[in-house]
Amino acid sequence: MYTHLNRIPGLELFTVGSGKYMVKNLEGPITLACWSGFQSRQGAYDAPGIMHPSDGHARITLGGDMISTDPDVQPFHINAYNYLMEFQHPIQEQILHALTRVYGNLKEMYGASMPDLVDIQQFRKLIGLSAVHLLNVSKDDIAYVGYEFGCTWDEEYGLGVMTHKDRIIEIGDASTAFLTWIADKDRDPDSDESDSIFCTLQETEINHSEKKPWWKFW
Repeated sequence: MYTHLNRIPGLELFTVGSGKYMVKNLEGPITLACWSGFQSRQGAYDAPGIMHPSDGHARITLGGDMISTDPDVQPFHINAYNYLMEFQHPIQEQILHALTRVYGNLKEMYGASMPDLVDIQQFRKLIGLSAVHLLNVSKDDIAYVGYEFGCTWDEEYGLGVMTHKDRIIEIGDASTAFLTWIADKDRDPDSDESDSIFCTLQETEINHSEKKPWWKFW
């Protein structure tokens, strides 16, 4: 059983803008040793931050794309944090194996910018963790978690993975890691409201760029 903490260390409240345009966000640092040795992606917009490999440091945020005037840490956020810290290595393995399964599709899309994949360890030179997003959507009292990466094959749109515990739900560009509707769709697949949001946003995003991939793991 994973170790319980009653808080998420290092979170701070950040405020951007003012008046009716003011946005508040809870954000802090996180270090996941399992991503040490991959690319460092702590620059602006997930760009490479430093030339030497990552030490596992990334950002952790709450809420994903949901905007709140008074963001607050909920028990399901803490449960998700405890889970991802305790099981970070198995979760990483699931992410990398899922990437291996869709790598051929990616290579068809991006062509020469992607090398042939011979060994899963090649991902160390191709991707780097930028942020971990704890969403305001939960299942079994554990929040959905998105992993946002920078990647060599798409410096503009990046790479995102939505998960619940150690289950991979969807892989796409970086926004996949923080879009609430993806978690909603997995939690309530038969919801009419969820279906409506899913169709509208998916069509919008796909039309935004022909290069944007969407893979689902449900």
